[in-house]
Amino acid sequence: MPIQESRGPMTAAQRRYLAVETVIGATINAILSAAFVFIVFGGHATVPVWGPGGLVLDAVPQTLMVSLMSMLVPGLLTRKRLIAGKVNGAALATVGTIVRRSILVAVLLAGALTGLQSVLFSFGPPRLTFGVVLAAKVLYGAILGAAVAGYGVRRLLVGVTA
Repeated sequence: MPIQESRGPMTAAQRRYLAVETVIGATINAILSAAFVFIVFGGHATVPVWGPGGLVLDAVPQTLMVSLMSMLVPGLLTRKRLIAGKVNGAALATVGTIVRRSILVAVLLAGALTGLQSVLFSFGPPRLTFGVVLAAKVLYGAILGAAVAGYGVRRLLVGVTA
C-alpha cells in the first residue's frame, strides 16, 4: 500500500496534541525505567556493563518494550480520538497497521540502539555505580519514549497510513 501523507503543515491543535503525547511518553517511560532499575539492579552498589545481568543485555528488553509501548499505546489512543473526532488528522491507519508498525520500529530500534550502546560501553568502565545506572536508564527511557511516541503520533496526525 502506498504511503499517503497530507500536504501542508500541522495545525496548532495537532502540534499541541503531539507535544502532550510526547511529554506523556517521556514521563511514563522515565518512571517505568526507574522502577525496573530498582527491580533488576536494586541492592547492588555497582552494576556490570557486560555479561549476564549487565547493562548491555538489559538494553535489549528496555529498548524493545519502551519502543513498542511508546508507539502502540499512543497510536491506538490517537486512532480512537481521530475516529471520535476529538483530534483532527488527515487519514486513518488501521489497527493492524499500527500494531505492525509498532513491532517493526521496536525490533529495529532494539537492534540498532543496543548495538550503539555496546560500542559506547566498550569505551567505559566495566562496572557503573547504581546511581549512574539509575540516572542513565531514566534519561534513556524518557528520551526514547518521547522520540518514539512523537514519531508515531505525528505519522497518524499527518496521514501516513502505511
